Amino acid sequence: MKKFLFSAMVAVFLAGPSSAAGFLYECDVKDHERARGWISPKIAIIFPDAETVQIVDALTLNFVKKPVAGTILRNNAKRVIVKWNIEGVKADNGQSFAGVNYRASISKATGALEVKTIPNGYDSGLRGTGTCKKRNK
Repeated sequence: MKKFLFSAMVAVFLAGPSSAAGFLYECDVKDHERARGWISPKIAIIFPDAETVQIVDALTLNFVKKPVAGTILRNNAKRVIVKWNIEGVKADNGQSFAGVNYRASISKATGALEVKTIPNGYDSGLRGTGTCKKRNK
């Protein structure tokens, strides 16, 4: 079901108004199990234009029900780095978090992905790695 929702959400963005800068990175996190459910196996990092980014994955769909706005930390010839926050997260054991912070780094040359996550107020977090494919609108 989540795969269908993810695909549907990405399709909505791809069907939106066309812009020269519009594209997305479709990312597969190969070691997401290591993050114990805090990093989605599929992540879409959507750039509707050159200055904005939105993220959609299983966690945003579960807790926010729509893509979340992110911040572009770096976007140069070698790498793109974005961060985002998901608020209102609740663990399977019932523990609530004010928010969970994410940071994704993508190598433009190879598509290599590194994702890090840490709940607000915690000193350490989890990470995952994978690959991304750039898709133009």
